Amino acid sequence: MFKLAVSQAKGVVIEAPEKFLKATQVRAIKQAAPSITEEQELRTLEIREFCINKIILGERTEINGTTLTVDMALAEKALSVSPLVKKVAMDLIEPHQRNVPTHSMMDILPVAAKVKGTLGEGITNCLSGVVVVLTGTDEQGKQISEFGSSHGILAEKVKFGMPGTPGARDIILRIDVVLEAGTGMERRGPLAAHQVCDFILEDIRRLLSKLSARQAARVDTFRDVRRPGKPRILIVKEVGGQGAMHEKLLLPAEPGGVRGAKSIIDLGNMPVVLSPNEVKDGAIHSMT
Repeated sequence: MFKLAVSQAKGVVIEAPEKFLKATQVRAIKQAAPSITEEQELRTLEIREFCINKIILGERTEINGTTLTVDMALAEKALSVSPLVKKVAMDLIEPHQRNVPTHSMMDILPVAAKVKGTLGEGITNCLSGVVVVLTGTDEQGKQISEFGSSHGILAEKVKFGMPGTPGARDIILRIDVVLEAGTGMERRGPLAAHQVCDFILEDIRRLLSKLSARQAARVDTFRDVRRPGKPRILIVKEVGGQGAMHEKLLLPAEPGGVRGAKSIIDLGNMPVVLSPNEVKDGAIHSMT
């Protein structure tokens, strides 16, 4: 603090440290500059939801109203994805048929496709009423990436109706993969299984991305907003990247996809900053 009081004086010279003068100038500039308090919209994400109440395994993939038909030949074609993949099977599990055996569950995925923009912005079309469950073993019958014993009776291994799990009325499209013996606990094994799943979903995404907004049952818009002067909140999410079957993919080309994604292991497990909308749009994909 600097204070000076003079009642009467002539020829007074005052010297002050240079840093004091600079601080005074900076303070004056800050006071003169107008403060920005208005919200700034950085980007928006629009998610369009299309209802599905019936799924058919047929001769070609198509979306007709509320019916989704999936080409059964995709299971055979998916064998070309990786030499580690020895067999691929698809089946449907209706809401009342969940008391069935299941192999180790590697993932539960929504069916979504980008229409415009990249993850976290633009437009995303998604299907409601259907989820994909990826399961599998190796040639010797060993469960893939077995961690937590998720194989068994499906109804006993999944808490339905929770965030990230099938809803009470969802139809499950199950994709079961058999890998080369001994690769289920390695990094390359689960990755190959997910690539198979991504290959099959790409055929659905191709049609989903072309659906008209007029057909959507619901449209939600999420704004990425900057609020000057407000507290900035950072949520820290710890993900596994220790290797073996534990791997995460970031920022794929499609929501919850594999193509175009970056491996957290290949990134050296360095921290990555994602926007809330990127996470909402499927930017983090767990391999196990």
